[in-house]
Amino acid sequence: MKKILIAFEIIVVSLLMVKIFAIGGIVKKLELYNVSLWSVNPALADSSSQTTGSTQVKDAFEDALTNERTLMVSLEDRRRQLEDRENFIRFEEKRLNLLNKEIAGKIGILQGREGKTAVSQESDKEENKRIKELAKEYDATPPDKVATLFSKMDNKTAAGIIMQMKNKKAGAVWEFFNPEKAVEIAKTITMM
Repeated sequence: MKKILIAFEIIVVSLLMVKIFAIGGIVKKLELYNVSLWSVNPALADSSSQTTGSTQVKDAFEDALTNERTLMVSLEDRRRQLEDRENFIRFEEKRLNLLNKEIAGKIGILQGREGKTAVSQESDKEENKRIKELAKEYDATPPDKVATLFSKMDNKTAAGIIMQMKNKKAGAVWEFFNPEKAVEIAKTITMM
């Protein structure tokens, strides 16, 4: 049995030696072509050695996740764009709300003024109606008494009544005014 074991060891060692010599021959052939088994250069893509054929040479540094990384970068850019747009929209919404409040306040002020104007117009209508009625009464009164009454009134009321009186009667009243009062009433009439 010992002889078989020694024979077996001799066969294994001889096979191992044959393989080593075979590999050595390949190494010598590669060294003739200036190619080293331990060099990294053959793994890199050489653009000058590419042919115009249909095979494409891949970059050794490119991995399977390159497309995913590119997609992730573009998604991140899009997310930033959307955040910027959302911030802009929020800013504009706040600005529009402020403008809306400002406009609502101005509308309230205008409605208040409109109410006052309506009340003022209503009171003006009532005053005009009262002045027309007084003008009719003063048309029936003698001019000298009317002039005496007008000299005791404020200029605006007197001017309003004279404007509503008949022209002949108003002209007759002017003759009985004292000159200063006549000038004051004439100025008031021109300002109306």
